[in-house]
Amino acid sequence: MMPVSSDILIDELMVIYKLTIPVFIRHKMMCIGCPFWQIHDVRDACLEHGIPLEDFLADLEAAIAPQECAT
Repeated sequence: MMPVSSDILIDELMVIYKLTIPVFIRHKMMCIGCPFWQIHDVRDACLEHGIPLEDFLADLEAAIAPQECAT
């Protein structure tokens, strides 16, 4: 499994790894439909919402692990 980069755009991440969408929702980050989701990366979103970046990246990687194993 390749680690999720903090500079990946949110829309790109959600298109490639749909299993990350619930992670955003669980953290109360309503990035889906936000006018900035196509230009913000994961780091931007974490800063905007006050979420620790390393913890959030770990949650994203845990969410995509089943998808990575299936491919």
